[in-house]
Amino acid sequence: MVQRNRLSNPRKLLVSAANWIGDAVMSVPALEALRKCYPGAEIVLLAKPWVSELYWSHPAASRLIIYDPDGEHAGPRGFWKIVQALRSERFEAAILFRNSFHSAWMAWCARIPARVGYARDCRSALLTDGIEAPPAAAYGHQSSYYLQLLFRAGLIEKPEPVQSVRLVVSDAEKKWAEKRLESLGLQGRRFLVGLNPGASFGPAKRWLLERFADLADRLVGGLQADVLIFGSRDEKPLAEEVTKEMKQKSTVLAGETTLRQLMALLSRCSLVVTNDSGPMHLAAALGLPLVAIFGSTDERATGPLGPHTRIVKRPVSCSPCGLRECPIDFRCMTGVSVDDVYRAALELVKETKA
Repeated sequence: MVQRNRLSNPRKLLVSAANWIGDAVMSVPALEALRKCYPGAEIVLLAKPWVSELYWSHPAASRLIIYDPDGEHAGPRGFWKIVQALRSERFEAAILFRNSFHSAWMAWCARIPARVGYARDCRSALLTDGIEAPPAAAYGHQSSYYLQLLFRAGLIEKPEPVQSVRLVVSDAEKKWAEKRLESLGLQGRRFLVGLNPGASFGPAKRWLLERFADLADRLVGGLQADVLIFGSRDEKPLAEEVTKEMKQKSTVLAGETTLRQLMALLSRCSLVVTNDSGPMHLAAALGLPLVAIFGSTDERATGPLGPHTRIVKRPVSCSPCGLRECPIDFRCMTGVSVDDVYRAALELVKETKA
């Protein structure tokens, strides 16, 4: 456990951010708790490019250092470049939200005197404060997993369960979204529905594309909605397959936005329907009405944290399995009907309009 007198009034802390968008969103409460504990410290986030935009202008982060292992920090030479940059900062402590051996090795090489992280992935010897990872029953939701690291290290008081995460879109980003929608012919008062048919972890988390298409057609007819289909560049073929299967018109935006632009466009939606994915956590943190479809994963651990969410799933004995691909008949997802999701969407829209 970290001795509080070692970090009673730190000048500069490094936080190694989570790798993926969903994990990064779920770690925000821990970042905010760290800021509350050390209001005067400079808290610097070390983040990979694809999650770094999440923290822009977030009050808990003083600034960002981008670690790009596929670009300027690729290979041994690139690794030592980022290590030298971290050494020059003279951090007093590193808090590792990332569980990897690599993140601990980097902090050790950077000669950061206090290195706090979970003692897993064979990295205990690299940590000054290796914290035994708690069993899932001890923390429940993944957001509490990051808070538990701080608590078990003696940095914060025992945390309450996280009820919501809050992210905001700036006025400038909202104006950009308005102009983008106007360029698509979607200006004015419209009921926008955002669909996210992808999930980067693997196909086991993806509801059937033809069912997304059927659902979208029903939402167009039932709510006079305009449908936007989101996703990453790699997920654009999925989005295009959905729009191809639809009878009504939709707009594919997959692969055409940065993370902040995705957040800005999502914020204009009156309803979002998605698999368990990074955009699901973004939509929830933006406070949007959200229907999340779960199959291979456990909504108790990675479900969306927001005031207006609905989970749709079909309980089966083999779920949650946590696998990337289903080895049998994909019953957890084939068991979720279009009627199930459409009904949940209508109920949620009615509730949020009340």
